[in-house]
Amino acid sequence: MGIELDESGLSIALVLENALHRFALEGMIRVFDRASTIQSLNSRPADGQRFDLVLTAAAELGNDGTPELVQALCADGARLLLLLVDGPEPIDPQALARCEAQGFLAWSEVEPETLREAMSDALAGKFYVSGMLARKLLVRASMPPPAPSPQPAGAEGAALSARELAVLELVAQGLSNKQVSRQLQISEHGVKRHVGNVLTKLNCPNRTLAVVRALEDGLLAV
Repeated sequence: MGIELDESGLSIALVLENALHRFALEGMIRVFDRASTIQSLNSRPADGQRFDLVLTAAAELGNDGTPELVQALCADGARLLLLLVDGPEPIDPQALARCEAQGFLAWSEVEPETLREAMSDALAGKFYVSGMLARKLLVRASMPPPAPSPQPAGAEGAALSARELAVLELVAQGLSNKQVSRQLQISEHGVKRHVGNVLTKLNCPNRTLAVVRALEDGLLAV
């Protein structure tokens, strides 16, 4: 369960150059959340101004100033929900992970109910993946794997132990190390060690990419 948005009084930033997209998103949010403040941004907000959630589009992250703005907002505690353009191009999980987003939603799936669900999960600290993205990852996972490339000496294999997989499944649900520790009844230090092993075996720099790659490789069920 996410959080209730209808009486949340949240502060939401829209970092979108396309005016039609901004107006459409704001209108949808108002359908289920009239209490929140929604502001469009193209530069760093005034000192002291904080946002609970940032909505931006993956296609706009390459524009000058936008990555820095999004990073600054997230550094101040905002959650990031990334909107993906539909198309036949394969999804690049590394590019998605670099955004450090809390959730991903396809533009074709943006309607009041799905947007509400994505925002609610992101604000609750969960990792939201839309149906379109999940299907693309499953399609990629079902494709024959490419020929293995030579690994450097000492490199770990990608096989995860049962405990590592259990930890990763809970991480994918948005649980913290402490929550995973309680759920699996192991020490928090042990959770950190298992997470470190997962990142090493999947060759991922952070949890977000590890979850996306595990979904892509079929290690996690969607």
